[in-house]
Amino acid sequence: MKLSTVFLLSVIGLCAVYAADVVDGEVTDDAPKAAQEEDDLTIGASPDAGLAFHFVQPADANILHEFYTGKPVKFLIGFQNKGEKDFVVKYSETSFRFPTDYTYHLQNFTRGEYNRRVAPKEEVTLDYGFYAHETFAGRPVGLVVNVHYQDADGNVFVNNVFNQTVNILEDDSGFSGETGFLFIFFVALSIGGLYLANQFLSKLSRKSGLSKRRVVEQGTSSEVDFEWIPRDAVKNKEKKSPVAGSPKARKSAKKAE
Repeated sequence: MKLSTVFLLSVIGLCAVYAADVVDGEVTDDAPKAAQEEDDLTIGASPDAGLAFHFVQPADANILHEFYTGKPVKFLIGFQNKGEKDFVVKYSETSFRFPTDYTYHLQNFTRGEYNRRVAPKEEVTLDYGFYAHETFAGRPVGLVVNVHYQDADGNVFVNNVFNQTVNILEDDSGFSGETGFLFIFFVALSIGGLYLANQFLSKLSRKSGLSKRRVVEQGTSSEVDFEWIPRDAVKNKEKKSPVAGSPKARKSAKKAE
């Protein structure tokens, strides 16, 4: 009975030790991940880097913070190296966020890849552009622009150069790509119709001209064309015919009566 109790206690103890080892292993495996995630969240700006942000299209976006759907939005990012080591600007991230909760992403735009080396005391200007989709028309969204870069030692930094709420407005210019296509189509259709009408009227006018010529050729005119008669015959006829007002002509006229 004592041996059974000792054996049972030994088995329970081994199970407890194994369970403790498994728990310790899980904690040890998760610790680096948690630390890495915390490091990613705490990445900030370098004190040796100076960044600036400016909208270039639309021109009044720096004051009004308003964009139109279907029209390009372009901005410039200025990067200044104020330190003694090289920086490499890797890329920029632009996204729309929920205006009341910036941790919720509405849309992520394509990254702006730069890989631009910036020497000490040097300044560079980077650009980027995007389009606001029609689904965001008439609502405010949070616009976030982050710039990722690293120094010569491999340290990674992230600068938030823009983080504000903007208004997306519907394009009310009344002229879009579809409208332009329809306008060009109707203009081409009108030109084609005018051309066909002109060709039809030209054919009608040619037909009417031919019919008139044929009527004239049938001899409706009182004038006689003597060009086809030989000149000798015409001269002989003139000689034989009495002169108007002569006695012979008067006699001929009386006989005709």
